[in-house]
Amino acid sequence: MFFLVVFIFTCAAKAGLSLNVSNSCPSMCKCTPEETILCNRAGLKTLPGEIAPSTISLNLSNNYLRILNTNTFRNLTFLHSLWLDGNNLTFLTPGTFHTLSRLQELHLSRNSRLTYLHANTFRGLLNLISLDLSHCNIFEIHPLLFSHLPSLESLDLAANNMRYVPQAFRNLSSLTRLSLEGNHIEAIGRDSLKDLETLCDLNLRKNRIWIIQNGAFTKLLRLGMLNLGHNFITDLPNQLFEGLIQLKTMHLEANRITAVDCTFRQLLNLRNLYLNNNQISSISDSAFLHLNKLHFLHLSRNNLSSLPRRLLSELPKLRYVFLSHNPWSCDCSTLWLWRSPRRALLEGLDCAFPGPANTTGPLGDCPFRAGACAGDVGLEPGVTSLGGAAFLCPAHTGHIVSTAEIGINSTCSRTSGALKKRPSPSAVL
Repeated sequence: MFFLVVFIFTCAAKAGLSLNVSNSCPSMCKCTPEETILCNRAGLKTLPGEIAPSTISLNLSNNYLRILNTNTFRNLTFLHSLWLDGNNLTFLTPGTFHTLSRLQELHLSRNSRLTYLHANTFRGLLNLISLDLSHCNIFEIHPLLFSHLPSLESLDLAANNMRYVPQAFRNLSSLTRLSLEGNHIEAIGRDSLKDLETLCDLNLRKNRIWIIQNGAFTKLLRLGMLNLGHNFITDLPNQLFEGLIQLKTMHLEANRITAVDCTFRQLLNLRNLYLNNNQISSISDSAFLHLNKLHFLHLSRNNLSSLPRRLLSELPKLRYVFLSHNPWSCDCSTLWLWRSPRRALLEGLDCAFPGPANTTGPLGDCPFRAGACAGDVGLEPGVTSLGGAAFLCPAHTGHIVSTAEIGINSTCSRTSGALKKRPSPSAVL
């Protein structure tokens, strides 16, 4: 009987709460029985007074709210989710959210007049999991701003005006995702990220980073994704990524990198590597040594004319290699790419010729036998075609030969200063 009474009381309480929300729904908003109130795009300049204290989710997006004070949300102690994005907020009074101890999700993005946040802005948000402060105009973060957020897991600070990595992460012991994309950060110091030991996802894309000190990532032992794309990075020192033992995806596209040496050799769990849209002209033959889990490699839009023969040979999990928009030389130095058993994995392997585009010489001037290259780089057994690619004749580097016209048994020879075709056995017969 006792449990029956408790059950009836609980149901009645829930019904009362739902009824309360329904009866207290502001006229310009929409309300649901699940204690959700939708007041987005309602033209609000102040918070409606009829919002029920039992409200769990409140959407105030895309209105004209300017200032929030300690009384704004005083009675909404059951809130779990709060949307304040796309307003005209200029200032958040310290303690604005101090009664919202149940709040888990807070959206403050796209408040372009929000430039500064007081150290006690988020006091009281002990259970906040996700905080979005992107697309504001914040230029500085107080070192203690996030010290009241012990449960925070996701923090979005993208598209603000910060010129350095804020030193405000010391007490964020649960943080797993951090975005600083689209700021004006120029350098990552040795201690810039030292307090982010639980981080799994770090986005530094579209900044102005050109300096990264060795040791900057040594504390990020759990990091799985690092995005440094669209910055001004030119050099990759060999110890740069020391400590990233769990990294699976690395974005370095659209930087100013010119050479790759042994920078990635410690990233034993790396699966995806983006190096496209750089200025890379040389890659060490051991650049990807020990990357036994590498699955995806993007090298398109660089200045590569050839690759070391060993580069891809010890990557057992490799499935995709993008190589388009590079000035590949079609001579003996790259012939191994066409004859490689992994040729099917290579996308966009097109030749760049020293002469006019699409120029090929007549076969009779320079017959080519694939095995004539230095080091005896021949075709694999059973391979009878190089896919119609064109190669420079090894005996006369100024002349281009189309392999689609080349017989497997033809050779390059020089007679009286001119190159002539040596007929194949089938032609003699």
